[in-house]
Amino acid sequence: MINIYLDNAATTPLDQRVLEAMKPYLNEYYGNASSVHQFGRDAKVLLEDARDVLAEFVGARSSEIYFTSGGTEANNFALKGIAFNQLGKKNYIISSRIEHSAVIDTLEYLKTRFGFEVAYLSNNKYGEIDLNELSDSITENTFLACIMHSNNELGIINDIPSIAKITNSKKVLLHSDSVQSLGKMKFNVTETGADTFTFSAHKIYGPKGIGALYIKKDTPIDKFIHGGKQERDRRGGTENIPAIAGFKKAIEILKSEMESDIIHYSKLRNKFISGIVNEFGDRIIINSYEEISFLEKDLKESAASKPGHDASLPNIVNISFNTSKSHFDAESILIKLDLKGIAVSSGSACTSGSVQPSHVLKAIGYDDASAKSSLRISFGRFNTEGDVDVLIEALKEAMD
Repeated sequence: MINIYLDNAATTPLDQRVLEAMKPYLNEYYGNASSVHQFGRDAKVLLEDARDVLAEFVGARSSEIYFTSGGTEANNFALKGIAFNQLGKKNYIISSRIEHSAVIDTLEYLKTRFGFEVAYLSNNKYGEIDLNELSDSITENTFLACIMHSNNELGIINDIPSIAKITNSKKVLLHSDSVQSLGKMKFNVTETGADTFTFSAHKIYGPKGIGALYIKKDTPIDKFIHGGKQERDRRGGTENIPAIAGFKKAIEILKSEMESDIIHYSKLRNKFISGIVNEFGDRIIINSYEEISFLEKDLKESAASKPGHDASLPNIVNISFNTSKSHFDAESILIKLDLKGIAVSSGSACTSGSVQPSHVLKAIGYDDASAKSSLRISFGRFNTEGDVDVLIEALKEAMD
């Protein structure tokens, strides 16, 4: 059976070079970075080197980078840390309806357990927010806005610099989930103007269980995990040095290969979209932006770091089956593809044994039936044009 992995937005395979970089810290340099002896100092050197590498890559100061167990913890750290700092002061938060569940569930927790008010902005058919609505929604009681850098289902890239101009002018903090963006586009956290950003290693061919939170200098935020004095007394717990070594190596690889990665993703994405449009016509609806171009010229001019009307990640395509033209649903197609050894993702979520419609597609105007009938295809470093051909042929057979 063939084995084609096209779910790279969920997680990526570990790059062999990353694995090799991790090995010494699993069985040779195994000290605790908080220990003062040589074993601890060896681990501490790696820890701070990794912090420097990540900080330089995203345009931050090293002192603004805090390692976490992943993107979910980083989002919880930012949102709860900022909110708890505001207890008894301001209590109004603004977000959008297409955020990752790590953000939405955390905001709902703050709402139900601590009495914070949360307002969700509307999204257009591509997932973008209206900047005028954002500006009008900010009140004197607003202290935080949460707008993701890019969406994990649609691939839409939000114009964070323009959003930050609004929030900064009104003295409101801005948190942005950039887990999907890292390695897929150029951006500089300092230049964006946002106050906190989240990152995760397993989206860039690094290990699972390690992420990071950028906290701009002087951002008021409470400690999230209490215990030791690690991470400059803002995140207790012994640092995961082997995983951090892997994160560091994954970033170093991106420094030399990200531009070629982006061009590669873009070619695969455009080939897939062209293929399904030619093959299926209006039987399939493309929910992501169709036309994108990440060529060498674009990258050199940093076009990908300045979102325009058609800004989208180069590796994600979200499609739905036109319910007026076809009786197929995403779940049955997903199963047929899986039986052929092709891994893609459904836009719907399985909760307690029942398939729930994608909250992202519902937020952009789809009904429950259409929101359940979606697939997300996300390309990676190790995919080929041949994988795209096999996927299109498998979709043809699944829809016959």
